[in-house]
Amino acid sequence: MGRSFASAALASSPMACANIPAMISDYDHRRGAALRTARRRATGLLALVFVVFIGTFFMGGATWVGYLRSAMEAGMIGGLADWFAVVALFRYPLGIPIPHTAIIPRSKEGLGQNLAEFVRQNFLSPDMVIERMEEADIPMRLGGWLSDPRHADTLAEHLVSATGALAEGLDSTEIESEMERIVVERLRSVPYADLAAKGLEIAMADGQHTPMITAGIEGIANGLNDNRFALRERLGEQSPWWVPETIDDAVFETAFDAVQRYLVELAGNPDHEIRKALDRRLRMLAVRLRDDDSLRSRIAERVDTLLDHPELRSWARGTWSALAGAVADATERPDSEMKVRIAATLGQLGDRLVADADIRERILVWLRSFAEPIARVGERELTGLISTTVQEWDSDDTSRRLELWMGRDLQFVRINGTLVGATAGLVIHALVQLLT
Repeated sequence: MGRSFASAALASSPMACANIPAMISDYDHRRGAALRTARRRATGLLALVFVVFIGTFFMGGATWVGYLRSAMEAGMIGGLADWFAVVALFRYPLGIPIPHTAIIPRSKEGLGQNLAEFVRQNFLSPDMVIERMEEADIPMRLGGWLSDPRHADTLAEHLVSATGALAEGLDSTEIESEMERIVVERLRSVPYADLAAKGLEIAMADGQHTPMITAGIEGIANGLNDNRFALRERLGEQSPWWVPETIDDAVFETAFDAVQRYLVELAGNPDHEIRKALDRRLRMLAVRLRDDDSLRSRIAERVDTLLDHPELRSWARGTWSALAGAVADATERPDSEMKVRIAATLGQLGDRLVADADIRERILVWLRSFAEPIARVGERELTGLISTTVQEWDSDDTSRRLELWMGRDLQFVRINGTLVGATAGLVIHALVQLLT
């Protein structure tokens, strides 16, 4: 018994902690120090019980000595049993490969899989994700955070900086070519004839074209009036040389006034025959734009010609350069207009999230729709990470990590085992004395 206890005490002494490698973080150092302190306490208590037990053989034959000896004997047995149980979790006791010991090193793969399964079932179910989302009240928190101008400014600065860094890292030449291709293809794919036909039909159905035609007629009248002297000179150039200038003046004034009066009448009378004829022409044009293949082909040809123009393609290529330049300017200047506008928009979004419960509820509904995909991705990625990480650990290293994490609490199990054993021994000895 004495030799076994001495070996146990040696295995549980602070020197046995030398097999725990030095950890990098302060947290690990603190855990290691706490583990060593707890081990010293548990081992010290076991040693004290052993010393008292040996001492009872030199205390004579008094009745109380029997009670003390029984208590110390049972306490020593309980302490040794719990020491064996604790050590058997992490390594072979005394280095002896006793069956069903060194449980953690031998069960490392199962440990990783079971831990991953535990996390999956208890933390990554869709219902659990939804519950956490609702408890967090993400829309309200986000709104309150963005409502603070400092946060909005900070986020705007980060967004602009991230966009600027991304823009700098991209190949401008390739992006400009791609922008040109995208813009031209998008413009080429637009059904201009159908859009024009639909626009004409809608405008005429609602009478929206009437003010436009009136404005056009008034514009013609104003244009004629603004070019009155140029028209008179043109008439003088076309008039025969032998016609007196006074007659040219009279003819021009009469004709000009007649045209102006007619245009004023035409502009002020939507039911004029010419206006009605123009409406019929527009309706026919809408039909032709929809059904006349030759007209549609001519429009498509004109659009293709325009899209192939170097100026338009240069504008399309310069779209990216203009955007990248604006982002670069915003990145360099803390008071840039882009940053100010983004920050203001973010602040307005925050105020609206705080004030409008309907928007918050819609966002929550939208977030709930992601609960199952988030849980599924979490199950696959996080549980896979846990299982793979544990499997990659060395068996001894796994044991050391877990002992560092929960070994301090297990040392209190040893202390409690010693105390409970001593109490149980004392009670049993007392019952024996009473019954004999």
